[in-house]
Order: sequence, then C-alpha cells, then structure tokens
Amino acid sequence: MTRKILITAALPYANGPAHLGHFRSTYLPPNTFARYCKLKGYETLYVCATDEHGTPIEVKALQHGLRPEEFTLQWHERWAADFEKARVQPDIFYSTNSPENKELTTLLYQRLKEKGYFYKKTVKQTYCEKDGRFLPDRFVKGACPHCNAPDQYGDSCEACGRAYTPGELINPHCSICGQKPVVREVEHVFFKLSAFTSFLREWLQGTPGLPKDVTAYVLGWVKQGLQDWDLTRDGPYYGFEIPGEPGKYFYVWFDAPIGYIASTQAWAQQHGRNWEEWWSPESEAEIIHFIGKDIVYHHFLFWPSMLKGAGVKLPARIPVRGYLNLEEAKMSKSRGTLIEVSEFLQKYPADFLRYYLTSVTPNNVSDGSFSWKEFRAKINNEFLDAFGNYVYRVLSFLERRFGGTIPELGALEPIDEEFRKKLEAFAGELEPSYESLEFKSALEKWLAFAGTCNQYFSAREPWKMEKQKEGSSATVMHLAAKAVYALALASLPVTPDAGEKVIAQLNLAEAPCRWGDYSAFKAGLKLGKIEIIYPKLEEEEAVPEHPKEPGKKMI
Repeated sequence: MTRKILITAALPYANGPAHLGHFRSTYLPPNTFARYCKLKGYETLYVCATDEHGTPIEVKALQHGLRPEEFTLQWHERWAADFEKARVQPDIFYSTNSPENKELTTLLYQRLKEKGYFYKKTVKQTYCEKDGRFLPDRFVKGACPHCNAPDQYGDSCEACGRAYTPGELINPHCSICGQKPVVREVEHVFFKLSAFTSFLREWLQGTPGLPKDVTAYVLGWVKQGLQDWDLTRDGPYYGFEIPGEPGKYFYVWFDAPIGYIASTQAWAQQHGRNWEEWWSPESEAEIIHFIGKDIVYHHFLFWPSMLKGAGVKLPARIPVRGYLNLEEAKMSKSRGTLIEVSEFLQKYPADFLRYYLTSVTPNNVSDGSFSWKEFRAKINNEFLDAFGNYVYRVLSFLERRFGGTIPELGALEPIDEEFRKKLEAFAGELEPSYESLEFKSALEKWLAFAGTCNQYFSAREPWKMEKQKEGSSATVMHLAAKAVYALALASLPVTPDAGEKVIAQLNLAEAPCRWGDYSAFKAGLKLGKIEIIYPKLEEEEAVPEHPKEPGKKMI
C-alpha cells in the first residue's frame, strides 16, 4: 500500500507581506518535502490557506478604510503570487473565512461541547469607554502577565510565547486611542484545556515525530499546570459567531487551525473525495504540520487537545524551524528588519532563494542568518559551479563530439565501475535525510555527489581519449550524462526550475519523473538545446549597500 501523506504549512496571516523568514521556517520546507514525496510516488496532498480572522486584521482594515473581507483578499492574492513565483505553491491555497471552515468549526465545537469540554465563566474584560467597545487581542497592549515583557498584545507574548486574556495584561492601554481601558465583567465560554493534561503528557512523550527539544519545552508548561482557554471574543469581532451565543465569537486560534481540515475538505470536494480520508482517526494518512517556533504553544497544546476531544486524527509530525536573522548590513528599504519575498524575486531566480535558504536551515529551532556574501558564495561556488558547470561541460561536449546523442555504454574500467556504483546508490543515500525532514543534509549529500561527478569527468579526460579510445570515451560520456539526469531528478525538491531545465536539455521533459528512476535515459537519446542554466552572480549584484544595524531579526 502506498503511503498517504497530508502536509500543511502554518497559515499566513493576511495582514502583511511574505518575507524570507516566513519562507525559511514555514513555506519552503513543506513544499520541498511535498515535491520529494510526489517523486517517490506517495499519495501526497499539501494544503495551506490564509488566516483571515481576528483583531489585527480588523484593525488594519479599519486603518485602510476597507472591510476585512476586502483587506484580506488583497493579501491572499499577494501571498498566492509569491507562492507561485517561488514555486512553493500548495495543492490548494484556501481561506479560513470560508463556508467549509465555518461548517467544520461548528462541527468540532459541537463535538467538544457534547463531551463537556466547555463551560461559562464571568471574566474581567478591558473596555474602552472612548471607543465604546471591548478590547480583544490587538486592540489592547500592555506588559505580559507572565514575564513582564513590555508592549505586548492582548492574546499572547512574543517574548515568552505564553497565551493569556486581554484582562490579564499589566498596565493595559487601548491600541486605537491610547487611553487606559476600564474593566467590565462579562460571561465567556472556556475550553477545558486542563482536562487534557494527562493526554498531552503522554502524546508529547510518546509521539516519535515530535521534536525532542520542543516537547521538553512544552512539557515544562504542562508541568506548571495548564490554564483553561478563553476562546470567546466579544463583538464587534471579525470571525465566526459561537453557535447559541449571540454577540460572542470564536477566538481566531480556535478556527484558524481548523483551516487545515477545511482546506483538505475544499480540495476533496473539487476532486470527488472525502476530507475524512485524511482526518479520520482510522485513516492511514500521516499528517505533518510545518510551523515556525513562534506558534509552538498553539500547535503542541491547544490544537492536539481540540483534535483529541473532537475525535479527529492527530498529527504524526510537527517539524519546527527558527527565525531568520539579519547580518550586520541592514537589508530593508526602511527599518532593515526584513526582506520581502516579492522584492527578492524581482532580482533573483526562485532557485537561488530555495537553494540558499535550504542550505542554511537545519530541522530544528535554531535561528539562521542571511548573509549577502554567503548567498553569493553558495550560489556561485556550490550551485552553479558544482551542478550548473558540470551539466554544461558534459552536455556541450556531447553536442560537439557525439552529435548531441547519448552514446552506448561500453566496457567499464575499474574507475568507471566505481562511479557507476556511486551513481546507482546516489538517490537512496539522500532518502534518509528527506524522510527525516533534514533537507539541509539532503542538499549537502546532493552537492557532494555533484563534486564526485566533476572529479570523475576531470579524471577520465574524455577529450583526450576521443580519437584513440572511442569505446572508452563513449562509456565515460554515457555515465557522465546519466549522472546529469540523476542530479537533475534529485534537484527537483529544492531547485525545481533548474532541474526541469536540465531534464528538458536531456530531452526527457515528457518522461515520468520518479525518484531514483533513470529508465528513461537510454543510448541513442537525442539532446535538446544546450544552454547555461543560470549566469553567475556578480559581486555588486549580491552585496547591496545598506547602513549597518546589527542584531535585527526577520520575524
């Protein structure tokens, strides 16, 4: 039976642009894995959606004089365009403000309610008398009640990662008018997160696919004692109204992750399938959530508790990656805090972005650093020298000396046999890295084999043996060209444009692309048009002048 894999990326919040930090941690890794899985022949579905509810969007929409639906549509389209250009597009890119998500949010709420996981409690809520409204989430700011970090929003702390209610903030103020709010008592619906303490402890410790460093951190929160979760926001609020609770709305973090299921359902409806094929507890599917470390609390505590209580399948793996920091040079046009994907891709090919970010991103929560000089060196000295130059050397030689035709494989000398064995083992050696989601390691192995190919080609010197040993030269060129095909196929998860270009030059664009399957490569194959894949980066192209401002972070 083929493996059935559902891949999700954390939902981009529809109130700002995509930057390189987003792609490093959250959007390039799942796309890379999805491409690998599809090459392996696994039944693979990769879903994503814009997260479109909540106070931050409501605030930004008001500032721009737009309805929230209009505001989020603009950002959804911008993210979709960036995904397309960077070739990280999922199989479906949907929206949390969808009929499917409303239906499923209601379904999960009702299932949880029937099992007694909700109760009502009177809470103290901040209220701005000047603006005449309750102040949820981003409408109120103050110091974190857990770590005292200043200038935090009313739902969670960016410094310590803990979640809380707006009424718990220290020295709060209205983010609209700056006035100190008053406190009013109001009845809210709470989710019994504390009831899942034993389950969460067992799930965190007993699920092999969860990163050990993250689970140890989350288990510390469990040990401290889990607080029940206030999932209510008072209207006006942009979101889904809680059934049977007029004027009360689901906090965005209740319906947002359900967007994973809703996106699956929307894709399934388009293809005559059922979302429960992936999300039923009886399903054989492996669910893998790719996230950044800023949303660990929600994905390792709230979300699995919701799924468990509602009788929905739990994720098998939740890989977590860290932030992307800046080097000394400031890289944005204004503050130097981020590089927008759209700006980057106006100047550089998507493959350059994909290669570099993969090369500096291990499968852990450690932060990385973007360096223009390192970017230039890796693209020129690794990607283009080891791979691009090898491809052009081999294919242009075939064009000149063999009429652009793959020659027959003749007798093998020991050096040829050794290289042939390495070639046949190559794809298999990358598989453990891909299966363990270590894409940086997979890329390093790919690069090492490209170096081996260059060494073989240079050592055999077919240009010298051409007239004297026609058979030996043909053997070398057959193996060297087959290695070009092997490298191109194995490059597709990380640098799909380059891989497809090379496969087209081999005239194999119509052949099925399967991981480690070189059966389409045969003697007598006529090559297509041979071209350099990409020109090298010039020094001034890759190191722009910016004022220095150390320590900035792309978050």
